[in-house]
Amino acid sequence: MERGARTKLVAALVLSAVFGSGLLLGYAADRKVGPDTSEAETAATAPESTVDGERPRRPMVYEQLNPSPEQREVIDSIFVVHRARMNALDKEYRDVRHDYQARYDAVIQDTREAIADVFPPDMATEYRRLLAEYDERRAAERAAERAGRN
Repeated sequence: MERGARTKLVAALVLSAVFGSGLLLGYAADRKVGPDTSEAETAATAPESTVDGERPRRPMVYEQLNPSPEQREVIDSIFVVHRARMNALDKEYRDVRHDYQARYDAVIQDTREAIADVFPPDMATEYRRLLAEYDERRAAERAAERAGRN
């Protein structure tokens, strides 16, 4: 057997062995971490309470330190400031996102019109009809995705 061919064969065997061992290790780790978690692990990671019937709220990390009432008061005041800053930041993001979306939609519309202009009138009409169907389908899919998340 030629030396180059032997080297390729050895390399292929080594790669196969590494790949196979990775598969076996992944399978073994997956079985170990599977649904057979202990009750103590489940209790330790389970959320403690709910907020207004929404999804359960996880305890805050600082709660693990059992802060005194005075410390809780200071922490609460920190959250008031934080919440105001986050609300302002969220508003800024919504405004920028709205502007971006309008500009994005304009580029899409210009692109579609440029493509429609390539076709004769009857084909351009069919192209626009197909685009409208596509847009309706995408809107329905997005609505279904949003409904699935809620």
